[in-house]
Amino acid sequence: MPKVKESSSLSPVYFVYGAERLLVEQEVEGLFNRCLSPEEQGLNAHVFEGTEHGAHEIIQTARTVPMLSRRRWVLVNDADRMEAKEVERLMEYVRKPSPTTCLVLRGQSLGNWKRFQPELEVAGEVVERNRLKSKDLLSWVRKNIEAKGKRLSDEASNYLLETLGNDLQTLETILERIVLGVGEKKTIGLPDVTEVVSEVNLSTVFELTEAVAEQNLDKGLALLGKALRSKSVPFRRDEESARIEDPVPLLLNLIWRQYRQILAVKELSQDGLPSAEMAKRLHIPPWNLRKLEGQARRYPLSFLREAILRCHQTDVAIKRGEGAKELLVEKLVMDLCRRQKEEPAGRRGSLQNKGG
Repeated sequence: MPKVKESSSLSPVYFVYGAERLLVEQEVEGLFNRCLSPEEQGLNAHVFEGTEHGAHEIIQTARTVPMLSRRRWVLVNDADRMEAKEVERLMEYVRKPSPTTCLVLRGQSLGNWKRFQPELEVAGEVVERNRLKSKDLLSWVRKNIEAKGKRLSDEASNYLLETLGNDLQTLETILERIVLGVGEKKTIGLPDVTEVVSEVNLSTVFELTEAVAEQNLDKGLALLGKALRSKSVPFRRDEESARIEDPVPLLLNLIWRQYRQILAVKELSQDGLPSAEMAKRLHIPPWNLRKLEGQARRYPLSFLREAILRCHQTDVAIKRGEGAKELLVEKLVMDLCRRQKEEPAGRRGSLQNKGG
């Protein structure tokens, strides 16, 4: 696939997609910074959701002359989920794009745009970012840690990849925690890594917390079952290793943490804090903040506070031995996934009026 040019020139249209969300996010962020200076962003940056906004509104904005800037930035998230008729309408713009607008379409796949790929490449550029494998993945981990002023031993690097897999968002989060944990120490060894990395398969756990926050009950229960069956992964095949027979505390803590983060993002958003400042204040990577902002828009404050309370109540019930741990956390997942959906329309509206 064509790659983004290194020069300062920008194409009028980009379609950035792929399974590796972190690389897609970094690609889009790089284009954004090339398109607009910090001073130009306030009046000339626009973000649309492919599942919520129609082609007409996107085209109108893209054809608007930028204010006090050379370019206007128009980003369409989840472009791969746009309906076929909306894609066809937006293609009318792609064939004759405004020279003063940078239109960026982002998705996990090409979706309904697949048949228009040749035209997209004529109008601009199509950039694919998929999962890294073997040497490329190892290189990414080492460069990431070196950028933080540290280095990883070979043993520690291999352990990370064997335990966590190739999801860069998971790896990025864990690497940040490891760096914070070692303080001034420059070389990170296996003991430093094993202190931070839970033996439970964290990629499964992170998927679980996202499924709960998205209120996807079927996926949440399936991932919960998988996480509960998880055992420790010895670094060496012949190594004696204590197995974690009780992953429930970790699962509960991460679900709890997810809702606390969503609540913090919602409260700061209501205070009008810009996303960049919010990410800095909460110590949240930009790719994760964008996801949390989407979840925060979905729920009223009252629901988020109740979700945090329910996590606390479940923790207390487990510690008091009021039932089987697995059943109590399963009930929590079911309650959190069903609560908002089953709320009567009238009551839900009153909650949103009270809590935003």
